[in-house]
Amino acid sequence: MNKKIISLVLALVMVLGTFTSVFAAEPTKKAEAKKEEVKKTETKKAEAGEKVEKVVGKDNKIQYVIDKKLVEGYEDGTYGLDKNIKRSEITRLLVLANGNEELSKQLQGSMKIYSDVDAKHWANGVITVGTTVPSDANGIAMLAGYPDGSFKPEKDVTYAELSKMLVVLAKKDLTADMVKNAKWASDWMTWAAQLGILNDVTVNDSDKAANRADAFTMIYNALYTMKEFKRVPANETRGIISSFSKNTLQLNQDSKMEYKVNADTVFVTGTNNAYQQVRKIGELNLTAKSYYLGSLVRILTNDKNEVTHIIELGNPEFLANPEYAKAGKAVVNTVWRDVADKTVETVNPNTKRTADQAQKEIGKDDCYATINFNDNKIKANSIVFHNVEGKDNKKEELPLKLTDKTEFYVANPANNIMKKVANINEALSLIGYQNYKEYKLAGVYAGFDTDAAKTNYGAIKFDTNDRHTAKVVVFNFVNKAFEGDKFRVVESTSSKGDLTLENTDGKLMDVNQLANITRFPLSYGDKLDIVSVIGQNITTELDHSNKKDFPVVRITDVTNNGKTIEVIDEAGVRTVLDIRDADVFSAQRYGKLEKDNFIQFRVENKDSNVADLVSLLGTKDVRLEGSLVGVCPVIQLGQQKGVVTEVGMLGQYLAFSVKEENSLTNGNKMYHFAHYVTYGEKDGDMYNLLNEYKASGEAIAYKVTGQKEEGRLMATDIKNEKSGLLLANHKERETTVKTDLDAVKGEELNVQAADGLVATVKGNIVAQVKTKATHTDVEVEILEPKKDKDFKANDELKVKVTLTSKKAGMKDAKLDKEITIKLK
Repeated sequence: MNKKIISLVLALVMVLGTFTSVFAAEPTKKAEAKKEEVKKTETKKAEAGEKVEKVVGKDNKIQYVIDKKLVEGYEDGTYGLDKNIKRSEITRLLVLANGNEELSKQLQGSMKIYSDVDAKHWANGVITVGTTVPSDANGIAMLAGYPDGSFKPEKDVTYAELSKMLVVLAKKDLTADMVKNAKWASDWMTWAAQLGILNDVTVNDSDKAANRADAFTMIYNALYTMKEFKRVPANETRGIISSFSKNTLQLNQDSKMEYKVNADTVFVTGTNNAYQQVRKIGELNLTAKSYYLGSLVRILTNDKNEVTHIIELGNPEFLANPEYAKAGKAVVNTVWRDVADKTVETVNPNTKRTADQAQKEIGKDDCYATINFNDNKIKANSIVFHNVEGKDNKKEELPLKLTDKTEFYVANPANNIMKKVANINEALSLIGYQNYKEYKLAGVYAGFDTDAAKTNYGAIKFDTNDRHTAKVVVFNFVNKAFEGDKFRVVESTSSKGDLTLENTDGKLMDVNQLANITRFPLSYGDKLDIVSVIGQNITTELDHSNKKDFPVVRITDVTNNGKTIEVIDEAGVRTVLDIRDADVFSAQRYGKLEKDNFIQFRVENKDSNVADLVSLLGTKDVRLEGSLVGVCPVIQLGQQKGVVTEVGMLGQYLAFSVKEENSLTNGNKMYHFAHYVTYGEKDGDMYNLLNEYKASGEAIAYKVTGQKEEGRLMATDIKNEKSGLLLANHKERETTVKTDLDAVKGEELNVQAADGLVATVKGNIVAQVKTKATHTDVEVEILEPKKDKDFKANDELKVKVTLTSKKAGMKDAKLDKEITIKLK
């Protein structure tokens, strides 16, 4: 057996639903072009559900096919029964006989499944149908081509190959395992014989090419086995995907535009023009974003309102498909066949949510769009794409005329606007269009026709407005804000897809998300996540497990009558949150928004202290995790300490550098150098104090805030590290004590008895300092002699005098000195 043929047929699986239409003979003139050959295979639809009559004999079977107008002959009345038939031709005959002529036309050029079947190939549509439409008999058959990704459309089909195609079409008990394990070609020939497909056909070599007479006979036999043939309609609709589940597809946020999908529905993305873009819904394993909510698609449906194909024309991330459609390029676009000849698109800052935000990201040479109005500034007459690559790569303007037939869509999933709008004015109202000249729009793509260009071919001209007419315009950015309903996950999703949610009032609801492919596979939210629900689209707004972006903090105070709260993190960093407009989950289960409760939160942005989400966590089995630093501005980064190394001015601020010890900001390092600013003037008190500390090497302590000035963090509450006093206060008290201590001098004292010596000395010293330090304690210690004795005149005592200045809430300022007292 020929190994190449074996490989071919093992790869070739032709699966189609039910027979219906037409077969045509090959022209007699060999030199005639392929397209002319195809034209002679005109289709004649059979009536829906028509029963196949039993006839006997090969000639009668061929005549039955002819009489039913399933095929037409040539002008000379012949049918070329002795000729062979190519793989592309048999595919077309089977697809048309199966009632899918209309579908094949709609899919023509929409995708490139095989490396040797270009989008422009005449049989692209029928080969696409043969590859993507399953058999009604067993749901298996699809063309797969060769392992190298080719199809070889011009190769003659063999008896074995045709037998396999027809077996797959007719054998109801055929399974995927049987196909996988079948021996080539004996099993397929045996099954064909068992089904009667080979009746009246003599096959001496299954690897030889089948002639048309035998092919028509085998086809009749397969039809008779299937009992009837019917036409399968293919209806087409265009719109924006607004909801997508395993069972249902909705377009344009319109409940009247809901369609059934199933595991066999084919999703054709336009990432490139290669095989990888074709996927069955049942095989998809993607996140919600990858399902392209907001994508402009063509959907093809059958008579059961089931979606057979979803063909993506564009999406919010990449704009127009396929990949050769790039910003600033007007291209002939085969994926948009029958919608528009060409496409053009602007730059797309897809990290932005609104039209205003996107506009700020448009660069000087980026492609953008503007709207032209008529003289009364009421009606828009054209959309102009700027910086489009023209002749000789020169940047040009490309104006597209807007007509009553132009379709307009807005597609911004982030703001839950995904629909077709009535006209350009409605689209502009959603965009929040500012009616002034040169209002730039980004995230826009359009399909258009060019009057002077041949359909799908020809150079694109940029000279006048009326040469280019917009057929479809899609705006991906709007300014209207929308947020989905928010819930907190109370119980994580089970293996069965069951999920328990609560709203801000603590009301519970049980949902089953198993059918929701926007969260496939089973990633519907973990316990204590806060999620946003828009239709079938579920987005995690606060990820409980992500302590980096959503730290667990403790409430230290509730202020402003509950409008703000003070919180602290695990490193002692503190801040204040404005919770007036926050959605709070949920006081029903985890305590109130009060002191000592633990929470997670989300702020509007890292430069804001306005919280929009708060998740109460209670006080049991919870610990502080994560840092406030980098999440939002903080009041106090924590207490730092170190030795001043540099002092100077930076703008209007006093700047200083510190050699810091191991602390919050430097992790496990022993020390590092940090740079701060504080309030002060050159040669002012703080300036001089810091210079004194620089000179002495004595440590300071300070608080660091999240406020930045001149590129440095602001330091406040600068203190003497040892005493804990603010530098100015420490200096003042230290100076007072020193002054008092300087006033203490040794004097000659009259002492009557030894036991009165200490009291006499202390009283003498107090008398010297009492007018200068009313809050100063005085201590006296006799150093020499060590033991009590009778003292006499002229004896000398060595005494240690300690002065201590005390102030509530501060460390003592304490100084001492030794003096000599002479007794008289």
